[in-house]
Amino acid sequence: MAARDGYGMSGGRLSRRRLLTAAATLPLLQAPSLRARASQPQRLRLLTNWFAQAEHGGFYQADALGLYRNAGLDAVVAMGGPQVNGVQLLLAGACDIVLAQPEQVLKGIQNGLPLVAIATTFQKGLGGLLTHPDITALEQLRGHPILISTEGRTSFWPWLRRTYGFADAQAGTYTFNIQPFLFDPRLAMQAFATSEPFAVQRRHVPYRFFLFADAGYAGYGNMLVTTRATLAARRPELAAFLHASMTGWMSVLTGDPAPARRAIMAANPAMSADQIDWSFAALRRLQAVGAPGQAIGRFDPARWARIRAMDVSTGLIPVSLDWSQAFTTEFDGAMDVTL
Repeated sequence: MAARDGYGMSGGRLSRRRLLTAAATLPLLQAPSLRARASQPQRLRLLTNWFAQAEHGGFYQADALGLYRNAGLDAVVAMGGPQVNGVQLLLAGACDIVLAQPEQVLKGIQNGLPLVAIATTFQKGLGGLLTHPDITALEQLRGHPILISTEGRTSFWPWLRRTYGFADAQAGTYTFNIQPFLFDPRLAMQAFATSEPFAVQRRHVPYRFFLFADAGYAGYGNMLVTTRATLAARRPELAAFLHASMTGWMSVLTGDPAPARRAIMAANPAMSADQIDWSFAALRRLQAVGAPGQAIGRFDPARWARIRAMDVSTGLIPVSLDWSQAFTTEFDGAMDVTL
């Protein structure tokens, strides 16, 4: 889920002490096959799931610092948006990696699509509900209008409905605009922890935000997803891309985020520096990319088992689905970067 405001919001490990030399030392960490082809950079195209924003900061940082180039890659970070179907473009060969959520991959596998998640950006989903301050618990929203996006109806909404007794009649359409929330004191809406709360604060409107992850919703956020064919054919490039990307995330969250900030604003002029910095601070506070000492980007099979159990219980996927095909941990060795 990437809900946004109408103006465009929405072995040895690499430690922070080595951050300042990460760009210089990265070539030493590359796979030999990729170093041998360094004179001919390998093109990899990442399509994000929204307009450029802080939630993509590690990728823009890696590009701005030359980490992809140093890894022998000609990497392209392209923006998605509300009218962009990333999975369709991935399957059509228009990009090599997309950002997606677990339910998208599991439903894709159910429908016979050759999708596989190779890493994650966030170790928890950052979605939640934005409410007015009189709401102190999610169950109090029974009977209240709740704005949900099309994507949300096939991901977190079945879990909310089952867990809190909500009814489909409550669910209105979220159009990526906070204005209805500002004018209706009974209304709640889906939100991203790093986005909509900032927009509401700017308007000096009191609110509460309920993070689904805190309420037991199992998930990952902004997973990196490719096709089985790309996985089979391009393992060295994918490994180099993931290492550089996670180094970029470490740099953004523990070092100077200015390169990413400049790159994001250049790609999306509607994004303000204040919004970006607020979102980076929220990512740090929530430990969204991981806890100190945790390797960035890796999956936990036990978490996937919980995701599968939750999605089976809500009827999103059948119990017979081979959910283990949704992800791979084979790139854990490449993702040795810690906060």
